[in-house]
Amino acid sequence: MELPLPLHLFIHLFLALALGYLLGRHFKKVWLGLIFGFLGGFLIDLDHVLEYFFVFGPHFNLAYFIEGRQFLTSDRIRLIFHAWEYLPVLVLVALVFKRRKTFQAIVITIAVTASVHLLTDSFLNNYPLEYYAIFHRAENNYSAAQLLSPVQYEKMVKFRGEFNITPHPLNNLPNNQ
Repeated sequence: MELPLPLHLFIHLFLALALGYLLGRHFKKVWLGLIFGFLGGFLIDLDHVLEYFFVFGPHFNLAYFIEGRQFLTSDRIRLIFHAWEYLPVLVLVALVFKRRKTFQAIVITIAVTASVHLLTDSFLNNYPLEYYAIFHRAENNYSAAQLLSPVQYEKMVKFRGEFNITPHPLNNLPNNQ
């Protein structure tokens, strides 16, 4: 399912705040639920900004960022916050600190909203669930060609051609991570 970026982001924002509110009510800490729902369910996307800086360094170009040129240029997909691996750790932390109710509410809210974000991304972007595992991406050398379906990668190559982008040669080395 392809949605315009503003709608995609609105869905994440709505779900993050709605779930944050519900979890905040459950834990009797609505403001914490909203703040940490926003963090786990929406600000998780800040790794797209980090990805941009990994590729282009400190020179930021908003148009390039919105076009996803960081992925087109690097031919890599790192996305360090989009990862299922954090969720069991967060659940374990919540269990260890179960007597600290505020801390537990924060950690559970982040875990739930981040999970919903990943599930939503998987559905909206038509990516398999394992795409959002760091270990899976690492096993595939973060290579877009290996991570995306042939149809999705072909679309990426087409965009690259439209923008006249040649992937950076260092990104095509087999062990470049």
